[in-house]
Amino acid sequence: MFMLERAAYQGTKTGGMFTSALTYGAVKAKTKAILPGKEASIRAGQGKPVFYFYFEDKAAGLGRGGFFAGGTVSNPNQFALLKLNVDKHNRSTEIGAFSMWGASSGSQEKSISSFKADRIASGLYKVQPEGELTPGEYCFVATTSVAGAYGSGATFAHDLFDFGVDRK
Repeated sequence: MFMLERAAYQGTKTGGMFTSALTYGAVKAKTKAILPGKEASIRAGQGKPVFYFYFEDKAAGLGRGGFFAGGTVSNPNQFALLKLNVDKHNRSTEIGAFSMWGASSGSQEKSISSFKADRIASGLYKVQPEGELTPGEYCFVATTSVAGAYGSGATFAHDLFDFGVDRK
């Protein structure tokens, strides 16, 4: 059993601005949350890893005070499981896009994987992907009522818990 730690969140990057400007905003510019490194240090050897989320002790674990501006995360249903894109040096997930036609924020639907959360005891949950995860890089990202006002998923991608899936 391994403990997922908060990932070293590096910030955001907006790309496609030049192309968007050349096309007078017809092509979307995209904003991404960036995590340094090509892969997470925690690796799962199977496509259906099991996670345990613990929220009971407010001084430790995922429910601790200060987690996500006030410690309002209290169960796994406030998380999204995302597949990350990998480039030469970093991992990323799209958290927004804008064009002359409008803007969107939150995680892209195509990067979201569904999971099942079973309550074992007060504040303790067993979490497992509903389907097989393909080999690659993933993260759990928390959403809060503040983020929910602007979109779900990685809109405020400050607290990411990353891991990788390898096929053995």
